[in-house]
Amino acid sequence: MTINNLTKCLLAGLAATFTALPVLSRVDPGTADLLSLVESYGVDVRFNSNSCDGSKHGSFGVTRGVPIMTLCVEGNVATANDHDTVRHEVWHFIQYCRTPESSTVLTPLLKDRAKYAEFISYGLSGLTIERIRADYPDDHESVELEAFAAAELFDANFLAQQVVNHCS
Repeated sequence: MTINNLTKCLLAGLAATFTALPVLSRVDPGTADLLSLVESYGVDVRFNSNSCDGSKHGSFGVTRGVPIMTLCVEGNVATANDHDTVRHEVWHFIQYCRTPESSTVLTPLLKDRAKYAEFISYGLSGLTIERIRADYPDDHESVELEAFAAAELFDANFLAQQVVNHCS
């Protein structure tokens, strides 16, 4: 899929979900299937590893060529925030699939700055954007903003389609 088609697809999905979904974390019935899908693509999904120290809800990284998604879940029942974290970390996996191999840092999927800015402003409030900018280093800011917006705007089924489209 070309970047132009990707942009159209993302914005079409955004338009479809923006009006239908609340602007809050939500339980998503497709989350378990999404996790199974990313595992089938070689992602090592870990729950409550040693890196879960209370400072974060999850993380995505690559160690020795293996993508690792860590999810920090409290209690026995997954919350809406846990589902949101899965969507956020899966978006990082999609970014990973599209990041040039020569790069040591993930890159956003949306390369066009105007469309990127539009996507972020649809998904996140100004206050949320400022909080994210304060919480992450400058070289991670753009991918984090995109992942937070994607987690807010897209459901697990749409993200599963994006995994197939970008990681196959």
